[in-house]
Amino acid sequence: MTDHPPSPPPHKAGLWTRMVARNIDLVLYSFLLSLPIYNLFHALERLFPRLAALNGPTYGVTPGLLINTGIDLFFVFPLSMLLDALICARFSNTLGKHLLGIKPFREDGRTLDLPTCLHRNYLIYVGCFMGGIYLLPPVAEIFHYIRYRRTGTTFWDHEEGTVVLSLKGSRQRTVLMTLLWLVMSAATSMAAGRFLLHRTISHLL
Repeated sequence: MTDHPPSPPPHKAGLWTRMVARNIDLVLYSFLLSLPIYNLFHALERLFPRLAALNGPTYGVTPGLLINTGIDLFFVFPLSMLLDALICARFSNTLGKHLLGIKPFREDGRTLDLPTCLHRNYLIYVGCFMGGIYLLPPVAEIFHYIRYRRTGTTFWDHEEGTVVLSLKGSRQRTVLMTLLWLVMSAATSMAAGRFLLHRTISHLL
């Protein structure tokens, strides 16, 4: 009988791996949520023409910069973080983290419950993504990266007593999933653009 060496204990997931996992989730959530929300606001424009005046000249269903910023800030991004918390609480993980081979736990080894997921995502949404306000997230992410390098944990993990462990992660897996994230971002953007353009042409006809 051959004794197999014990598997090494899981270690903390790296910050880049966590970021790629989070972005894969957000790309998916945003794609699923943005189309119906944009269409809803386009329908409201027909009921309240003054909303359309905020957009300026646009060619499609997608609202202009002012409305688009408000939709992302107050609807798409918060609902994405809520959906992420619900999925993580129900399945103990999210798709992005599962693909990267990482998983969140409480420091005592328990999986995360819904209140923890909700409050943790709130801290991420406000502290790291700055409420989805354009241009601010990169500045916040640099700050949190410096903090992570210095302390070995993130602000939200420290506050919630949580840790993200690498169960099956590897450098090769991270590189592959990074490419998947880039492909997903491009594909969802193109699909959303085609869908909205099709809806616009149908509406005009």
